[in-house]
Amino acid sequence: MSSAAVPAFKQSHVAIQDHPSNPYKLAVDNNEFWVSKSNLEAVEWFCTRRHQHGQNFPCFIVKFDKKFGSPFKSAEFTSDSSGYARSDDIVVAPGPTIYEYRVQAHGKDDLDPGGGVKG
Repeated sequence: MSSAAVPAFKQSHVAIQDHPSNPYKLAVDNNEFWVSKSNLEAVEWFCTRRHQHGQNFPCFIVKFDKKFGSPFKSAEFTSDSSGYARSDDIVVAPGPTIYEYRVQAHGKDDLDPGGGVKG
């Protein structure tokens, strides 16, 4: 399936979950998000881990601090008490650059997926 056939919401949603076989690791269902600058899209991260939301606040933190920085106005996004975070304004031009970021959660190893900006 080409990326053009994938609905936009599938490209910009990232579920953060427990790794299926390692209790110390995280996993994501979308290892590479894509958002549209012209459509003013945002990335939405959701915690789907097997735990009680709001007890170990925050559920997760997303940090863009790798090689290319952040494609967004902010470089860090913290989940709310229900395990949800949303990116802010896109501040880079569309292109092929993959922006690596780190997902951090209490008691878990960091995870480093990525994402990019399309037209």
